[in-house]
Amino acid sequence: MQTFLKIFGIFLLILVVVGIIIPNKVNVRRSIEINASLETIHANTNQLENWPLWSPWVEQDPSIKTILGDIHQGVGASQTWTSASGNGTIKFTESSPRQGIVYEMTFEGDPTLYLAGLSYQINGDKVLVTWYMTGEMKPIIIGNYFSLLMDSLVGDSFALGLEKLKTLSEKEPLS
Repeated sequence: MQTFLKIFGIFLLILVVVGIIIPNKVNVRRSIEINASLETIHANTNQLENWPLWSPWVEQDPSIKTILGDIHQGVGASQTWTSASGNGTIKFTESSPRQGIVYEMTFEGDPTLYLAGLSYQINGDKVLVTWYMTGEMKPIIIGNYFSLLMDSLVGDSFALGLEKLKTLSEKEPLS
């Protein structure tokens, strides 16, 4: 029994030490080229009422219910959501028709404040749109391990959302 406890203790110590060494930084990024005007792309990303048209989350989790805040577009726009897989909020902190949008995002039960957004870069007659999310996972050790998984957990959803944004934006512009 003592040998088992020693081995278990060493294993636990290794998990803690490695957990402390692993960076807790989250940096998820996906990009796509869209053949549409900046105005059209920005109309789709800057107006929260348009997010259900391209966002991957409703397709992936039909239980999602969103509630728009008092402001629906631009700086200060916000929404909350509830779903079987968790609740959260976003709030736009920056909005530029030339550069993109930036928003803060929180998830219920997760102390991390994520900075996320969609940035635009003109690339010839197309626009390179990058959807990103950054943050520092907490609590220490558990968050450090979880930060390793974030790209695989969120990245495919970002790629799907960007594909849908491309399809939507390359159609007639929204009014």
